[in-house]
Amino acid sequence: MPKLSVEGPQASEAGRWLVRLNIRHRAGVERYGVARLTNNANSRGLDVLLLGHDRDDAIFMPYDIRERLGVAKGGELDFSLRKVGLWGLLRWYVRSPDPAVSIPAWIAVIGLALAIVGIVLAALPLICI
Repeated sequence: MPKLSVEGPQASEAGRWLVRLNIRHRAGVERYGVARLTNNANSRGLDVLLLGHDRDDAIFMPYDIRERLGVAKGGELDFSLRKVGLWGLLRWYVRSPDPAVSIPAWIAVIGLALAIVGIVLAALPLICI
């Protein structure tokens, strides 16, 4: 991947767990796709949601992501990108520090667990006959 200049996010995206990157640099990851973004200089990486933008010479990311990757705003980032699979996507949902993402994900996980318990409890009388 080329080195891109690191810019801050749009004002409405401050604090959100997403990165804006031109489609030419997204390595086949679609818009709203989750990918593993790794800083090649220090091998720090994390899973992020990818959105696009028009500039192909910059990558836009909020403060928290820049801190975890060890890159400064205005600096350059030499990075690698790879798409995460289904388990990586589910892991991103429940581990996301963004409450708008993680709270609904945990509600879904708890709902699924309760549904499984309900099915098991409903099946017990049928099995024990």
